[in-house]
Amino acid sequence: MIRRLPLAGVAVFAAALCACTKPQESGVKVIVGARFEPGAGRPAIEYSVIVVADGKFRAVGAQSATPVPKGSEITGGLGMTVRAVSDDTPIEVGRDANLVLQGGGQRREMRNGEWVH
Repeated sequence: MIRRLPLAGVAVFAAALCACTKPQESGVKVIVGARFEPGAGRPAIEYSVIVVADGKFRAVGAQSATPVPKGSEITGGLGMTVRAVSDDTPIEVGRDANLVLQGGGQRREMRNGEWVH
């Protein structure tokens, strides 16, 4: 004899399953793979990871040495360049996350950790 679950039971089960498998949003934004030009005379990093949380730069460095936090909103930057919005404010950990990501005919701007263009 085959038992059938009531339709309401199936809906509750499906909702619980979705809640358990859905990735958690962390509010952390990460740019991966872009050429990173930090400014202030520091050398560029060809393949970088830039981690932004709470409107600030939290980590910047080479892709091979900078972990990407789980649950992050990831922006692919391969073939693009990240630089500071202003020449007088270099990109450094702890500073406000203001940057320009451009390349391949595209340009996006981040202000205080939020994409504006």
